[in-house]
Amino acid sequence: MAEQKLLGPWIDGCVLQRIMFRDGLVLNLDDYNELVISAPVRLRLPATDNAPAEVVTINPHDPAVHERALFDFAGEMCTRVLWDDHGNLHVEFSDGHEIDVAPDMHATAWEMYGKHHGYAACLARGKLRVVRHDMPEDGDRA
Repeated sequence: MAEQKLLGPWIDGCVLQRIMFRDGLVLNLDDYNELVISAPVRLRLPATDNAPAEVVTINPHDPAVHERALFDFAGEMCTRVLWDDHGNLHVEFSDGHEIDVAPDMHATAWEMYGKHHGYAACLARGKLRVVRHDMPEDGDRA
C-alpha cells in the first residue's frame, strides 16, 4: 500500500457545519475549511440499534433523495484525514461516519481548501497538488 500522509491539525478537530450537494458533495467545516468531492463517495454508515454498519457508494453529482438523507452528520467533529500517494482520501467523523474517495482518471476527485492553511487536491489520474501557506517550506526561515 502507498504511504499515507496525515494532513495534521488542518481539519482534524474541525466541526462539520454544513453538508450540501452543489457540483458534487460539499462539506463546510469551521475555521473557513471546505472539502469538495467530485468522484464517487464510499460512505460508511455507523451501526445503530436497528442496523449494522454498512458502506454505500454514492454519486455526489446525482444522489437519490434517499441517499441525501444519509448525510445527516453535520455537527460532528472531523477526527482523522488521510490521503495516500495515489490520491485516495479517507475522512473520519466523531460519530463513526467515514468517507473514502478514490482518484478519477479523467477529472479532479477531491479538493480541500483552508483559508488559514492552503489547498490540497487529487487531480486527474491521482496527481496530488498541495500548497500549504501555514507551514515553512524547506529553506524558509522560521
